[in-house]
Amino acid sequence: MSVPDIKRQVLRYELGFGIENDAAACIEAELYRPDTVSETAVFFCLPGGAMNRRFFDLGGDAGDSRFSFARQMAARGFVTVLIDPPGVGGSDRPTDGHDLTPERIADILNRFASRAIDDIRQGRIEGMDAMPDMVPLGLGHSMGAMLTVLQQAAQPDYAAIALLGFGTQGLPQFLTQEAKALVDKPEAWRASLSALAKKAFPQAYPVLASDGGEAGLFGSTHADPEAVKMLKAANDVMLPVTAFMSLFPGNVAPEAAQIEAPVYLALGERDLIRDPEAVPENFPASIDVRLQILPQTGHSHFLFPSREQLFDGLAHWARQLTEIN
Repeated sequence: MSVPDIKRQVLRYELGFGIENDAAACIEAELYRPDTVSETAVFFCLPGGAMNRRFFDLGGDAGDSRFSFARQMAARGFVTVLIDPPGVGGSDRPTDGHDLTPERIADILNRFASRAIDDIRQGRIEGMDAMPDMVPLGLGHSMGAMLTVLQQAAQPDYAAIALLGFGTQGLPQFLTQEAKALVDKPEAWRASLSALAKKAFPQAYPVLASDGGEAGLFGSTHADPEAVKMLKAANDVMLPVTAFMSLFPGNVAPEAAQIEAPVYLALGERDLIRDPEAVPENFPASIDVRLQILPQTGHSHFLFPSREQLFDGLAHWARQLTEIN
């Protein structure tokens, strides 16, 4: 698909992080739009763990749009907002990353979303026409999907959410022995989550070391080698408490069960999720749950040939939602 010229604009909102004696208070994002915006749905995108917002524009700065979610959706007429969570990328970084609990991050991101949604609707984005009928869609990959679930459960600003490479099964094999003993006691591990995470990740902002095993990391040898190289530009620090929460089975299952809005689930055939067909069961209250399983695809979906199916599937879903809203 031919990709049009892209307009890009940095959004930076001072919100306050609610952390004592820490002045860090800004969330940064980047809005991408085509010259002609033909769709009223807007995607608000959160990257996964140890990634920043560049994950959604792989290769874009070099003029290669093949793996760029933002540019591919622009080609389909959509606006996207690529968000750096607190502590990541261009967003401000509190002194101690352990202060960024999942609930605090979700609250900060909800306040960002409320401001950005209102500014887009009211025409307060420089050079961009007002979109009074805009339909906001939350989209997250991996840990970003987990945060999107927490956001939507706490404050349903999004008309619907799309979750890529995520289920509530967790990755318990990577938990510490102390944490494994609490797997069947969700109230106990939630109450001690920050302490458990600090023991597992004592650094304020850990960086994941690469062992060069791309096939294992991405779940399949079908990942495009060029895209794998591009992914390095999106590498960033990890948010230790939220990352540790994502490892627990049932991590955000209570919150997922509360979500009433439509949910779009995209999972790779060789993703980190053991049983993709069971993931829709995590959302019993949703009025509509869609599941797309991408063939021969690992965890980082944009690296694989099936990405075109994903882009088209999300575009079709978003257009259907705008007809309803």
